[in-house]
Amino acid sequence: MWWMIALSFLISVGVIPLIIMLCKKQGWYDKTNERKIHKGNIPRLGGVGIMLGFIISTIIYFSFSQTKSITNILPIIIAGLIIFIFALLDDFFNFPAKVKLFFQVLATVIVLCNNFRFTCIFNWQLPVWFSYVLSFFWIIGIINAFNLIDGLDALCGGLSLLIIGSLGVIFFCAEAIDASSSAAVCFIMAAAILGFLCYNRPPAKIFMGDGGSQIMGFMIAVLPLFDSTKNFNYNKLLVMIVLVSIPMLDTIAAMWRRTREHRSFMTADSRHIHHKLIALGFTKVQTLIFLLSIQTCLCLAAGLGMYLREDKGAILLFVVFVFMVAFYSSIHFIYYTVTNNKPVDIKDLQNETKAKGSKNSES
Repeated sequence: MWWMIALSFLISVGVIPLIIMLCKKQGWYDKTNERKIHKGNIPRLGGVGIMLGFIISTIIYFSFSQTKSITNILPIIIAGLIIFIFALLDDFFNFPAKVKLFFQVLATVIVLCNNFRFTCIFNWQLPVWFSYVLSFFWIIGIINAFNLIDGLDALCGGLSLLIIGSLGVIFFCAEAIDASSSAAVCFIMAAAILGFLCYNRPPAKIFMGDGGSQIMGFMIAVLPLFDSTKNFNYNKLLVMIVLVSIPMLDTIAAMWRRTREHRSFMTADSRHIHHKLIALGFTKVQTLIFLLSIQTCLCLAAGLGMYLREDKGAILLFVVFVFMVAFYSSIHFIYYTVTNNKPVDIKDLQNETKAKGSKNSES
């Protein structure tokens, strides 16, 4: 497992400079829009490096694994490739929202047909039909939540690294005897993301693109659906809600905001959590550190809740989630108070951030 983790990192960190060169040669740059803060021409295909590192290392790992066959994870790989390939094509051709959703649904159905799903909440065994419905909306929702949160250098990648790494630790400790094949998948993916982050940290040299952000969301949604111990299964859904609370709450807020304003869910805007923090005076780097620090605390809370007694763990996780709701509501209230309930133009955010960066450099 450790060799494949190293291989995943080396492939990702080695391929991405070649991708940057290719993007610059072909003019494949990330276009600015209402929710993106960057200025200038930034290559956008970093997700290719992540996927190459993950796919190659995972296939090699399972080809030599004595605990599980490659067929156990093949549906995840196939579904992930569908998500990634068509999201990658979307970076070039800008498909209609219905086309994007179709391929997300197709990949989700492949996963569900191979029995990757939530089966219980606490000690309540879910009815089969409800299990499939819950898992379906979970996967679709998390894919799009991570796609929406990808608007700041290293934010989506940083959140994904912390969440997937935490899942890897949970799986590894729960299945220490057989070296944890599920943990291996998590750690291999985390290593590929880490290789990408070497070039995506502020100021970013490359972005992951929709292909990268959607595959991050897909893997985070699907990885907890692997088989695990009874202790993890008891609080699994609550653990995941806590781990993904930053992008999940941001997406719920965006859906409510666009419904209230009679706009399509697919329209972009500049009122995501990172936009609000920058509008309140944070620099881009401060915003990134702040959100990743919160995510680190969430990961620690999820790990502690996992290993407390089942009911005590559930109480801790519930309290943490309530805190996150209160935190997000407070940021929302302060933002609308400061801005007098008016959305901030993305150009203002870009110029303000640039000015602050210049001022910090001079000091």
